[in-house]
Amino acid sequence: MESRSKKSNLLLQGSILAIAGLIVRLIGLLYRIPLVNILTDEGSGYYASAYTVYSYLLILSSYGFPAAISKIVSGKLAKKKYREAHLIFKFSLVFSLIIGSVFTAILYFGAQAIANFIEIPNAAIALQGLAPALLIFSMLSVFRGYFQGMNTMVPTAISQIIEQVFNAVFSIVLAMILLKHGFEYGAAGSSLGTAFGAMFGLLFMVFVYIASKPMLQRRIHRDPHQHVDYTVLYYWKLLLMTSVPMVIGTSTFHLTNLIDTIMFNKALAFHTYAPEQIAMMYGILEGKYKIIITLPISIASAMATASIPSITASLVRGDSKLLAKKIDFSIRSVLMITFPSMIGIMLYARPIIELLFTNLDQLKTTTAILQIGSLSIVFFGISTISIGLLQGLNRLTVPVKNAMISLVTKVLFNIVLLYVFDLNLYGAVITNIIFAATSAFLNFRDVRRYVPFDIDVYKTLIAPLMSSLIMGGITLIIYKLLMIKLSGQGALLIILPIAVLIYGFCILKLKAFSHSELEEIPFGNKLKRFL
Repeated sequence: MESRSKKSNLLLQGSILAIAGLIVRLIGLLYRIPLVNILTDEGSGYYASAYTVYSYLLILSSYGFPAAISKIVSGKLAKKKYREAHLIFKFSLVFSLIIGSVFTAILYFGAQAIANFIEIPNAAIALQGLAPALLIFSMLSVFRGYFQGMNTMVPTAISQIIEQVFNAVFSIVLAMILLKHGFEYGAAGSSLGTAFGAMFGLLFMVFVYIASKPMLQRRIHRDPHQHVDYTVLYYWKLLLMTSVPMVIGTSTFHLTNLIDTIMFNKALAFHTYAPEQIAMMYGILEGKYKIIITLPISIASAMATASIPSITASLVRGDSKLLAKKIDFSIRSVLMITFPSMIGIMLYARPIIELLFTNLDQLKTTTAILQIGSLSIVFFGISTISIGLLQGLNRLTVPVKNAMISLVTKVLFNIVLLYVFDLNLYGAVITNIIFAATSAFLNFRDVRRYVPFDIDVYKTLIAPLMSSLIMGGITLIIYKLLMIKLSGQGALLIILPIAVLIYGFCILKLKAFSHSELEEIPFGNKLKRFL
């Protein structure tokens, strides 16, 4: 009974963090839309290029801390070594101050050199605006790791949401205030919003810690292990040895965005584009194209995260039949989202852009790359769920290896399409599709290697694709009729709920899900009755 209770609590805590992650991701995507409208394409280019560099430094400086501290602290608490666990927290906090300060100094004082290197000199101010966030996040990650080590994800989840809400508010407000001094200052204002968001997340965690301190002190006083044998240097070494492998894996995995930014910008500079043109094109790519393409992929990512505990539980039990069934169901669920998203964006790219964004100077180009890039949604969906499944199968290094192979492939195609042929935005989107397809193939292949299972071709591929095509055909006719009287945006708002109903009806009639399978989906019973 105790083991079952622990597993149930683990699933609950994991679910809390997964839900918070989805909320944070959605807020992050949604606030970027008004931000892009404020900064325009050029300002978005300054902000996005700076944020890409900052994100990679953030992974290097503090990504491994929460998991590492959580692992070390939970081990000490299991042995009732409360005093030592608290000392590890305090030593880690000092260590995070040192590491965070070093990375903050590197980003702040090296901002102009970095901006020049990525061929967008005006991004330097935005980089400096992001620098304090590295120090704040280093400290914040220690608090999160400490409470996660106590087997409670609630403080972390709430702090993530608080952080993102304040990030959104300050990013938009400061961008509006500073924009009058130039696009680069508007981008710097939005960068400062990230630091403010992190600060409010940290303040919340400090409040939780202060509120918990009486309980922590009582446990320390009752601790039978009052003597601690090790020095601060020992615990720093332990923290590094635990966190560095995580950082290496994750930083390798996220290297694609940084290399992509550098190659794209340098290719444009190689073809003598002005820095303002480079910023504008990069702003379209990151500020418009990726926001729209990323939304359905984010849902797939949340589903992948949610599937990990269930997959791991089946693996531990050794139930290979149930494991294969869950994997098939997970992949099918993702394709149920990505197929209609691909068709919808392919058909309605232009009205979607017109609805979301006010700056439409490059409307034709943005529409074209969005229509082409919609193909990547399905591939990214398969890749994302496959990575989640591999993590659930405890094959953590496999996605990293596959990411490196996909990255090398992308780099080779970048050289041909961006440097040799000067396809600029079109080349970037095509190589993005190639990267997604390569990643999807490799990760899916490895899932089947470790867990042999058969895909139900009809339910997984044919039914959702047919439903998506039927939905697209019917809504396109309705859209054309509505366009006689309405604008593209108005017609789009009317057909969106109609598209959902048509797709749901087709999925049901084509029997993509059985009644028992519907019950496994969140709100499945209500969905079954509704359909």
